[in-house]
Amino acid sequence: MKIAIFAAGTGGHIFPALSIAKEYDENDVIFFASNREIEKQIYKKTNCKVFHLNISGFRGKSVLEKLLWPISFTLNLFRVLIIFIKLNPKKVLLMGGYISSIGLIIGKMLFKKLYVHEQNSILGTSNNFARRFANKVFTSFKIGLNNEYNLGNPIRKEIHEACYFDDPVKNTILVIGGSQGSKFFNENLPDILDNSEISEKIIFQKGNHLVNFLSRKIEFIDFIEDLPATFTKTKFVICRAGASTIAELQSYGMPALLFPLPNSIDDHQKINATSAAKDGGAIVFDEKKFNKELFIKELNNFNSSDLKELSKKMKKDIHFDAAKKIANEIKQD
Repeated sequence: MKIAIFAAGTGGHIFPALSIAKEYDENDVIFFASNREIEKQIYKKTNCKVFHLNISGFRGKSVLEKLLWPISFTLNLFRVLIIFIKLNPKKVLLMGGYISSIGLIIGKMLFKKLYVHEQNSILGTSNNFARRFANKVFTSFKIGLNNEYNLGNPIRKEIHEACYFDDPVKNTILVIGGSQGSKFFNENLPDILDNSEISEKIIFQKGNHLVNFLSRKIEFIDFIEDLPATFTKTKFVICRAGASTIAELQSYGMPALLFPLPNSIDDHQKINATSAAKDGGAIVFDEKKFNKELFIKELNNFNSSDLKELSKKMKKDIHFDAAKKIANEIKQD
């Protein structure tokens, strides 16, 4: 029985969706994503059908773009409708974000069974609306909904089946500002890292942003295609605190310096980060109160700490088999 999965916008939506898809026959999964290059790059690794829609979110657009947005949205609705009529998926899984609104409308229009997965501790705008029409809402953190199934956040199998101690050689520091990069990271961290006591190589995921900084120590790349392979050599990570990021760090036991996104809905990234750091495997920094001198001190101390002990404190198996559990709930419904 075919399932349509709507996942776009960020890696936090896409990677859990790909993990769930692996619990199905690849011929039974149809993905709908945006046509951003980074998403095409991520999805090219799956053998499932993927349709890239020419659509993006409404927020942050110019007045003209906002006036044209309803036309673009309607055209994409018709395109998805035609695909649904042709391929006839019986069930629809919405992972959140703007693209899920299309899946919700088409799913209801064609009387498909609807499912929602929320990765964060707070429901996103699209998911908060879609949950009213969903057969089941799968959550990573218990929220308290009538149709809620708190089964965890699916993570990549390659990370879930590995751990920090698999490779004793740790010669890399990893900086990840999310799948789209981080303006704050790009503007503030290169100079600090270049002049720090860190002797290891630094891999810095900058997104598709221009970073005018030359360094022998730092390698700037747009996107890390194989994060699980990069993890094996990584000593610790500097990153945001999205739910999928935290889930993978905890599963792997990866020590981290966390910068929660300050404008996340209801400050959910701060909640994620604080929870992950409570046992001592990570340190949380407030971007709005960023103090360069304090960060340098904490960075150097963290780098010289017993990272194996920090890894043990970070390690959690709270999302074990989440993808399989979610897929089974959908299949049995």
